[in-house]
Amino acid sequence: MVTVFRTAGLALTAVLIAKLIRRYTEEQALLLTLLAGIGITAAAVLAMTPVFHEIDSLLEKGGLSPEQTACIAKAAGICCVTQLAADVCSDAGESALSSAVMLCGKIALILLILPMFHPLLNRLQEVLSCVSAFG
Repeated sequence: MVTVFRTAGLALTAVLIAKLIRRYTEEQALLLTLLAGIGITAAAVLAMTPVFHEIDSLLEKGGLSPEQTACIAKAAGICCVTQLAADVCSDAGESALSSAVMLCGKIALILLILPMFHPLLNRLQEVLSCVSAFG
C-alpha cells in the first residue's frame, strides 16, 4: 500500500516539475518524464516478483513447459516496454514514432510466439489425418 502512495507521489511530483520546466526547456521536461516513467516501471516490476512466481507455478501445474511460461513472461515484458516507449513518444508530440514503436512491439510478439505454432500445427495435422482416415 505504501508503494502505491510513493509511486503516485513520484509521478505527481515529476509531472508538476516537468510542467514547470517545460516553459524553459522541452527536452529536460521530456527527460524527467522518461526517467520517472522508467523508475516507476522498474518499481512495479520489482513489486510484481511474487506475483510472477505464483503465476509461474500455476502455469506449471497447468501442464505448460518452462519454455512456454518464459514466452508468456517475455510477451508481457514486450507489451509493457512497448507501451511505455509509445506513451513517451506521444507525450513528446511524435505520434508517428509512437505508432512505429507499437508496430515493432507487435512484430516482436509475433516473432516470439512463432516457434509455439509448430507443435500446434503438427497436432492439428495429426488430428486432420485421423479424421480423413475415417472419412
